[in-house]
Amino acid sequence: MPKKSQQKLMDGLSAIPGKDYVIWDSELAGFGVRIKPSGKESFTIKYRTENGRQRKTTLGSYGQLTVEQARKLARIELGKVAAGEDPATIRIQKKHAKNIGELCDQYYEDALNGKILYRGKAKSASTLQIDRGRINRHIKPLLGARPIDGLSRGEIEKFMFAVRDGKTALREKTGLRGLARVQGGMGTAKKAVSLLSSIYRYAIREGLIDHNPCQYVELPADKKRTRFLNEDEYSDFGKAVQTVSITTSYDLACKAITVLALTGCRRNEILQLKRKEVDIKGRCLRLESTKTGAQIRPCGNVALEILSAQMNSHVNDFVFPSNRGDGSLVNIRTPMTKICKLAGFHDVTPHTLRHSYATVAHELGYSELTIAGLLGHSAASVTSRYAHHVDHVLADAADKVSDLIYERLQIGSRPV
Repeated sequence: MPKKSQQKLMDGLSAIPGKDYVIWDSELAGFGVRIKPSGKESFTIKYRTENGRQRKTTLGSYGQLTVEQARKLARIELGKVAAGEDPATIRIQKKHAKNIGELCDQYYEDALNGKILYRGKAKSASTLQIDRGRINRHIKPLLGARPIDGLSRGEIEKFMFAVRDGKTALREKTGLRGLARVQGGMGTAKKAVSLLSSIYRYAIREGLIDHNPCQYVELPADKKRTRFLNEDEYSDFGKAVQTVSITTSYDLACKAITVLALTGCRRNEILQLKRKEVDIKGRCLRLESTKTGAQIRPCGNVALEILSAQMNSHVNDFVFPSNRGDGSLVNIRTPMTKICKLAGFHDVTPHTLRHSYATVAHELGYSELTIAGLLGHSAASVTSRYAHHVDHVLADAADKVSDLIYERLQIGSRPV
């Protein structure tokens, strides 16, 4: 094609908002030009390796290369393919020479510096801690030494089932008194694969690789959590809380568990609650960090009374302080296990208390939108509409729900 015609063809290409597309050459099979939503144009080749795997690699951008220069380079690279080479893999290995462990480290470092966003915001400290645990306890032990371009979908599935079957399970000491129980199970495996997929998407954005091997891995459907406490079970749970509080050294944890039941909050929203986040007059919790960002959460008076009494008992910044140091209460696993054993439950978790709270709200006839506001679900955006106060309808609803739960728990008179 004459140079003027080539120039005219390239000048006639236009970006499509939100779409990345390729125009393939009619003269040389496997050679084309990619146009990104930004308008950037780059030359690419597509081919199949000896084992039948389809690959793509970029030759250079338009401007750095003319059409004819790019076509000549494409012939050379496609000739290498015919000779049994894989140009994409060679380019990646020469430029980056990373394995999956090194990629995980780079991803975590950028996430730590706020360069990786989750729902439009930098990942929270608690999310980063979870990511680091999944990387160090599951991804690195099983895949860390593998090259980033060396995984197939089948190998990712093997990784998923290995985690599910407990191949990475262990008991790990954390700090002076902490103990992490790394377990298997499909839930753990799915989350590990999801994180690995996020890491690969990051690698694609960084230009380290051109495909995500996790993309077509079939993950089992989530099991919906339906467990909640009925009226009698609330009573059994409340009696067990009182017994553990009186007969063990877990009185503080029992208070935190009671507040979880009365608010429907997530575990760490209460364990890491700061006194400055408790707004007695505003009848709410002004949470600085939740799963979906900062929130104002309506809170019933009975829960606020317990929180107020607890804050008056010490001077720590956290409502439920750690026994040692200036931090917060970290774990309620052991007291929760004792409570459930006394109550005769084998399937109740802190999240069950959150689900039970929603069930009581439903029993009282509140709408799904109101219940979403009480629980702080981001989909409803209810609490986020109020910059300085909680709507009185939500505050009254929180009061009635927590009152009924407190009555069912049968844990004595309200704190003064």
